[in-house]
Amino acid sequence: MKKHVLTSLLLGTVLSTAYSQKVEWNTPGAGNPFIPGYFADPTVKKFGDTYYVYATTDGSGAGFGPSQVWCSKDFENWTIMPMNWPDSHWIWAPDVMQHTDGTYRMFYCQPCNVYEGVADTPRGPWKNVLGESEAVLVPDRFVKNAITLDGQTFVDDDGSVYLYWGTWGIYKGFGCGAGKMTSDMKGFVETKLIPNTEVKDFFEAPFVMKRNGIYYFMYSSDSCHDSTYHVQYATSTVGPLGPYTYRGTILKTSADGTVHGPGHHSILQEGDNYYIVYHRHDNPHSNRGFHRQVCIDKLKFNADGSIAPIEGTHSGVGAFAKSVLKSKNLAYRKPVKASSYYDANFVPEYAVDDNNGTLWRPKTMGQEWIEIDLQKVENIRTVWTQFEYGTSYYQYVIETSVDGKKWDVFADKRSNYLAGSPMVDFGDVKARYVRLTTTGTQKNGFAGALWNIKVFGEFETASPQLWMGLSGLDWNGTEWRNDGGMLGGVFQLKSGQVSRKRIDGQEAIVLAPGTCLEFMSPVVNPKEEHTTTVWVYENNRWVSQSADKYVQRGKVVIQSQDKELTLTNFRYYNWKQEEAEKAYDAIVGLVRVEASDKMKRGLLVSLDADDFAVGDTVGYIPNKGVVEGYFETQKAPVIVEEQQGKKAFRFEGEQFFRSSFTLPATLRDNAPYTLEAWVLNPEMAENECVADFTSSHDEMEKIMLVNGTEPRCGMLNHYGWYEDVGYKEAKSLEGKWQHIYVVFDGRIEKVYINGQLISSKDIQLLIKPIQFVTLGQNAEGNWPFSGYLHALKIWDEALPLKDK
Repeated sequence: MKKHVLTSLLLGTVLSTAYSQKVEWNTPGAGNPFIPGYFADPTVKKFGDTYYVYATTDGSGAGFGPSQVWCSKDFENWTIMPMNWPDSHWIWAPDVMQHTDGTYRMFYCQPCNVYEGVADTPRGPWKNVLGESEAVLVPDRFVKNAITLDGQTFVDDDGSVYLYWGTWGIYKGFGCGAGKMTSDMKGFVETKLIPNTEVKDFFEAPFVMKRNGIYYFMYSSDSCHDSTYHVQYATSTVGPLGPYTYRGTILKTSADGTVHGPGHHSILQEGDNYYIVYHRHDNPHSNRGFHRQVCIDKLKFNADGSIAPIEGTHSGVGAFAKSVLKSKNLAYRKPVKASSYYDANFVPEYAVDDNNGTLWRPKTMGQEWIEIDLQKVENIRTVWTQFEYGTSYYQYVIETSVDGKKWDVFADKRSNYLAGSPMVDFGDVKARYVRLTTTGTQKNGFAGALWNIKVFGEFETASPQLWMGLSGLDWNGTEWRNDGGMLGGVFQLKSGQVSRKRIDGQEAIVLAPGTCLEFMSPVVNPKEEHTTTVWVYENNRWVSQSADKYVQRGKVVIQSQDKELTLTNFRYYNWKQEEAEKAYDAIVGLVRVEASDKMKRGLLVSLDADDFAVGDTVGYIPNKGVVEGYFETQKAPVIVEEQQGKKAFRFEGEQFFRSSFTLPATLRDNAPYTLEAWVLNPEMAENECVADFTSSHDEMEKIMLVNGTEPRCGMLNHYGWYEDVGYKEAKSLEGKWQHIYVVFDGRIEKVYINGQLISSKDIQLLIKPIQFVTLGQNAEGNWPFSGYLHALKIWDEALPLKDK
């Protein structure tokens, strides 16, 4: 456990006499980041005996949802919990507070508005306090010269609530918007601009606190994408709205660059101690800085009330309460091997080092495994797995072995569709070896990468999760599979008959009279804290009921008596729900999202001018890839000409073709792909689109082959700017054939022109369903191409460039 490792540290400098070194980003047992995954803009709160971290879901390329909160009893072992709201595309910088009326209020933003939700618990269920889900509390420029973003609350000693917001406040006359809220927190009684003359270089992420009569206005400056991002502050003794006096920098990038771009923080007070919770970029640093991670360090005040600049650490601060775990992590720093690893930055040892800043990443997106040698036979009752993306689900199987030769299944999650972190699996075996094999994922292009895998000798049940989640969709004809619950497993049909039926909009199972379904698990215990509910169809309507009558020690038994029993949405939580949460579950059914399509089809699109004669006028171009269909002109046909020894379609800016076919799901999300083309451009404009393989148009949803002089995105465009590819020597390619080859393996995208590597960078794609492919312009009808196209191909797999 981290707690035991960190207590042996002397201010984070020594691990042990046998392993003595400074705590680096990849030191086993390092306490920062303290959450496993990519999350940013954290707000930390303590409600009752539980700590909560609300944060932007990161790692998606643009900070897209879903809504979630991390919770912990000890500030060491964290569990992600999904929330119902916001349900928007962007869910940035959430902040939650408890109002004097007992309700909880959530503030979040999307560009460029702030929204407010209300709930009876810190976990929700939430609803917009103003009514409609997208009703805006603070629209853009609500305060003149304050661009609306990053809403954050502060409560003064008299109970008055203030809200602060702003971004790009660096321009002359700009700054941070602020306001004192009305008693119902649905508006403002006073607003003002806190100018950047008071909060120097204010960029975003305001946070206000009060200590010993001094108001501290803290904020982030410079670019969140790189090492310049840092935290500054100003103070006031007048009031929450200032005026403020600039004081200096609190936190910035470390000298060695491993604490990189720290910022957008909040403050946690524990007794007389204050802690800064912030995000920083992952190690090794991802392109653009959108794979951020949450860290914590102690904030230090000088005698005069000023804040001492602090050095961000990898050691963190450790636990704040007794650990929720009953046993030690048997896998910690044990010998490990894997089917593959991506490179030296993602070695298998990182999966057993109890460090949330290191990651084992396999080489491919396919079925990969990792095996741990516990070095002796141990009792194994719990395995925690922390996959790379806690908000997407993974499918896997865990096996154990005494000798490394004969293997037994410990947990079968090959049909799992529940996202979570940690994924928790229970059993009761004696074994020396533990092997996890990833078999599928919710999204294409998500490898079975792990922050940590932990093995325990006791049943570790403290992580609050949905243990069982079953609807009618989970009946497979012979058993009722718990694929939507953390326990996995199945209800076995012990007697009688079960059928599946759709009733009043719900997929349900119908138990014939005298039927018995039984689910076995060693951790099911009616005396332990839990909540169980099920929807039962009675009197021609669905009714949510307690399911406690079915719960027995070590098993759940559902029996129909002398009449049919029709039910769905069976839920078993290993924690006590509040009434508001039960009421939400009573009207909202379980959601099942299908796993990504991993059946690669190979060459999807292929067209070649060699299939035509010189002089042909072409309005239809057949697709020779595996997807049946053709390209049809939308404006004018192309003429086939011979240019420098190659046949080619001549585009003159008017030709615009659209495919008659869609592309398969194997190209969606972050899927690997290969793109090859032969292009001759007599005179390049700034942006010219040769082919657009995607019909959507949002950020990182494009795979667009362009051929222009724009230095940032002139050769390949994803609508991502940092991830796009330009070529400073583009003009030198005019009038010559270009062999363009792009290969993306799910992490690194490489672009070659005439065999020369011109770009290699890590990216994250968000490809949506592809309705059509276009030639000669992009899907929006812009960036016309004037030049020659000899051939064009795209595959739904990564194929390294071969020597020609």
